[in-house]
Amino acid sequence: MDQLRLRAAEPHEAAAITELARRSKAYWGYSREFLDRVREDLTVHAHQIRAGNVVVAEDGTTLLGYYRLGGAPPDGELADLFVDPGAIGTGLGRRLWDHAVGQARERGFRSLELEADPNAEPFYLHVGATKTGERQVASGRTLPVLRVDLR
Repeated sequence: MDQLRLRAAEPHEAAAITELARRSKAYWGYSREFLDRVREDLTVHAHQIRAGNVVVAEDGTTLLGYYRLGGAPPDGELADLFVDPGAIGTGLGRRLWDHAVGQARERGFRSLELEADPNAEPFYLHVGATKTGERQVASGRTLPVLRVDLR
């Protein structure tokens, strides 16, 4: 990751970002059936990118991760944060998290809430989020809900 750069995503990258999300989710051993069931949850649309809510991490021309913010101040949402399987464990997730928190503060958010994949919950707790509960989601799963105070 010699040339790692974080930048605003471009609308034409929506399909590549979506594929990265699917690869990242599959890393945790989810079946193709499950991945198909949550396809829409893992899809990033060009209109979301045009809204300025998606930031990608790239090394040269290789897309390695991204995050997506949602909501409106004062309380926002970390809608997505995914790292390509080859970059998991390299510190990229932490860099994306730190960048997302910085961007959220700049936008006037006082807090960020997120629904975490159970496999990612330890990461979010490690970087300072606290578990506030659980939520049943459309896929039928119950996901941990976490929050980070940005004040």
